[in-house]
Amino acid sequence: MKLRLMSDVLSETKIKFVLKTKLFGKRIYAFWSIGSTNDFAYRLAMQGEDEGALVIAEQQERGRGRKARVWDSQFGKGLWLSVILRPDLPSSNAGLIPYLAGVSVSRAVEDLTGLQPEMKWPNDVMLNNMKCCGVLSEVNFKNGKIDFIILGIGINVNHEAGEWSDEIDKIATSLRIEKNERLERADLLAEILFQLEQAYDDVKKNGFGQLLDQWKKRCPVFQQNITILQEDKKISGTFINLDEKGCLLLKGEDGKIKKIVAGDLLV
Repeated sequence: MKLRLMSDVLSETKIKFVLKTKLFGKRIYAFWSIGSTNDFAYRLAMQGEDEGALVIAEQQERGRGRKARVWDSQFGKGLWLSVILRPDLPSSNAGLIPYLAGVSVSRAVEDLTGLQPEMKWPNDVMLNNMKCCGVLSEVNFKNGKIDFIILGIGINVNHEAGEWSDEIDKIATSLRIEKNERLERADLLAEILFQLEQAYDDVKKNGFGQLLDQWKKRCPVFQQNITILQEDKKISGTFINLDEKGCLLLKGEDGKIKKIVAGDLLV
């Protein structure tokens, strides 16, 4: 058991050996344990670190998701990583970056496992209606433009049933649970970064249209009736589209279209 654990450690050497990317992972900061990969990557970016730098850890002590929610980042069980992006894109495009990550992760998982992940607005990747991956992007603007974006991705890879708290166990799953076999995290990491780099290059050249189409095809409630929870308020309607900033467009019974910037999708 100890030998298997050690062989699965995501060292800088091991990661470089399996990478298929030109930019993402060119510089690697690999940690045994860290507070938050996003926080560390943010500090690096503020100090001028180049685009494509990868921060990854076996464990996060203060992993977090959207709305500062705690993300359970158990040692050696998943992929807890952040990538520095410095896109030459309009500031209005910043909200589209999580869709880039969601589609890229889904393609990688599909290619390596045969599983078919689905998208849940705004930033979750799902398997069998259970969450297996979350995305957290944090943007720094300078002179009205995007200076950098920290793209954080957390994926439950080799967790087994019952290894989370009762609360998380009700809503979370892992690739191992769904595939019924242990996965090589290094291979999955390499495929995710490859898919991410390909998609990132494409949106810089051609825009986000095709990527958003791919996201919508993977979203089972697209063009269906849904309910969004915003704090203590529920808003219902038909999910008719995503706008150019990544906001959800909801058509109510009165025919009026509401732009939903943030919230939790209930059904």
